[in-house]
Amino acid sequence: MSVSLVVVTWRSARDLERLIVSARGRLDDETEVVVVDNASGDDAAEQAAAWRPSRFIALDRNLGFGAAANRGVKAAAGDVVVLLNPDTELVDGSLAALARFALERRALAGPRLLESDGTVQPSASGPPTGIWPWVGAVLPGAAQPYAVQARTEPWRLQRTSRVAWLSGACLAGPRDLLLSLGPFDPAIHLYGEDMDLGLRAARAGVRSFFCPDLARVIHHGRGSTSQILPEGPWELMARNRRAVLRRACGPRRERAAQAALLLNLGLRAAAKAALRRDARRDRAALGAAIKAGAPAVPLGPSPPSGRRGV
Repeated sequence: MSVSLVVVTWRSARDLERLIVSARGRLDDETEVVVVDNASGDDAAEQAAAWRPSRFIALDRNLGFGAAANRGVKAAAGDVVVLLNPDTELVDGSLAALARFALERRALAGPRLLESDGTVQPSASGPPTGIWPWVGAVLPGAAQPYAVQARTEPWRLQRTSRVAWLSGACLAGPRDLLLSLGPFDPAIHLYGEDMDLGLRAARAGVRSFFCPDLARVIHHGRGSTSQILPEGPWELMARNRRAVLRRACGPRRERAAQAALLLNLGLRAAAKAALRRDARRDRAALGAAIKAGAPAVPLGPSPPSGRRGV
């Protein structure tokens, strides 16, 4: 099995340096690193060159995460591609196990993501429409039995489970399978492209697995995003989520999913406030979801299966 890491950067050379340093001694020396830079103007090329073998693809303009990632997957030489955000950090050698799992299952696979302080980061999701978003809205995730968590908040689980979609911060898949899916829709510049990929993959018969017992990766978060959206990503996330769901599931199911999300965020914010816990993130997400209204950026038809990237 040969493995390629594909990392998309935008003004994130320092994050890339930390990622490369963390890979030393934790990845096979033959693991390829492909860095696609969205016209940053920093020294990302120098940081990429610190790893051998590596490839550096300098774009002449910022194409967004999805389109740049597609370039990297197309250029990669490995049997398996692991898409990694530059603001991730390896803590052990478990990425190889994740790659092998994805190759053997012919599936998409994601690790447990950890915050900088070691706490668990939400990185896998259940069905975004239907009854389960409503169940998740009214029943706190920590109090749910395993069978319910697997469909509402599977990121809380302790063993490998099938999920609806995975965070794009770290996602592994066979290279040819990823290319057949796009993998990403280049029309989505930032946020929502991972949900879109998971939903399109499922329609094509490709499964997504959350693998907390196989691999773990730190995701520090807000690397490039904090420069693009200093006030936070909430409104863009809300708008893109609605657009992705409307295209995948139709307007009626998308509106129902939006109502469930508003109930979920509202109850969470109220509960945290009552317990005197920090509810700023929940309030920000709720305000953005309300403000988003109908999808502001309608998407065209989904990329067809068999597409060979961009």
